Amino acid sequence: MMARVLVGALIGMVCTFIFYFIPGVNVIAPLLGGILGGYYADGGFGGGLESGVLMTVFMIIPGFLFGEILGSILRSAPVLGGFVAASVFIITIVIVAHTAVLGIIGSVIGAILAENRVS
Repeated sequence: MMARVLVGALIGMVCTFIFYFIPGVNVIAPLLGGILGGYYADGGFGGGLESGVLMTVFMIIPGFLFGEILGSILRSAPVLGGFVAASVFIITIVIVAHTAVLGIIGSVIGAILAENRVS
């Protein structure tokens, strides 16, 4: 069962990354990725919650790495470099929180849908 949750979280993360590149869909990308990952995880509310939390953990790591790289590059920019570098951290926190909340909600919805499907 844990293997399905882990694979579901990875599916949700990959789908979320893909959906982030589609204009208009990128606002609900974590919700859609969470639904797909939770549907694969298929563990009811608990399995969906586990899948969503794991998806969030997997998304946090590249988010902060990208934010740190971007912040270190922009730090040396003239005039506003320090302000931009500091705001990159705050923007990263907001994006990760958005991804976490929508991803967990989507994953729970997907797992509940999978549990209630007619076979």
